[in-house]
Amino acid sequence: MNKIKSIIICLFALLAIIPAHADTPADFDVYLLIGQSNMAGRGLLEAKDTTDAIEGVWLLNADGVPEPAVAPLNKYSTIRKELSLQGYNPGCEFGRIMHMETGRPILLVVNARGGSPIAEWQPDNSNGYFKDAVTRTNEAMKYGKLKGILWNQGETDVQKKTWDYPEKFSGMISALRRELGAEDVPVVIGQVGRWNWAPKEDIERFNESIVPTTSELVPKCSFVNSKGLNRRFKDKERDPHYGRDAQIELGRRYAEAIKLFYCNEER
Repeated sequence: MNKIKSIIICLFALLAIIPAHADTPADFDVYLLIGQSNMAGRGLLEAKDTTDAIEGVWLLNADGVPEPAVAPLNKYSTIRKELSLQGYNPGCEFGRIMHMETGRPILLVVNARGGSPIAEWQPDNSNGYFKDAVTRTNEAMKYGKLKGILWNQGETDVQKKTWDYPEKFSGMISALRRELGAEDVPVVIGQVGRWNWAPKEDIERFNESIVPTTSELVPKCSFVNSKGLNRRFKDKERDPHYGRDAQIELGRRYAEAIKLFYCNEER
């Protein structure tokens, strides 16, 4: 009887260490998605977005473990605003395309914060945005290799007229790459929406000067444009957020930009 009891105890101990998702791949392509509200996702969610996992795409959860990716992808962000604000973001389509094109399992680390200016993402800022991005990415890198950093942010800095943005971004990315031991990892940044949510001349300056200058200043960095991307609400011009369809297209553009880095390497 004691022998049977010991076997049962051993079986329970084994079950306890089996991960919740036993079919989790052993080796992922990891991507870090950071920035402010349009990276957090403010696109309106459809019912299927919150129930259907994206094929081949996983999300780093609050325990630092991959789970099948289901929107909203910013729900496990350690720095996010309330959960009710988190919506559809570019990571959904980006992850789907990257899996489809490479055949590789994709692990997304989404850690964005609505309303955050570039100053709050600096390594020496006490709010922890930079530190948490490093911590969570290191957790994800236990399961695979970091293949890219996607950045979508700038609306707050357009309003603040942060025209030394390229220098601030360059310093932050250099420190982030160094902390992650990933000096050559590609970075892709995005332009802001082109409708009149802020003074037109400031939006144009950011999109046509600041963003291209930033991508040229940072090694292995490119940008995706926001041409043709529509706002979330047609009757709210002052809302700076992309709608769901725009987020899908933005994700596609990020995927195309990342793929170019690896196509060029193969050549």
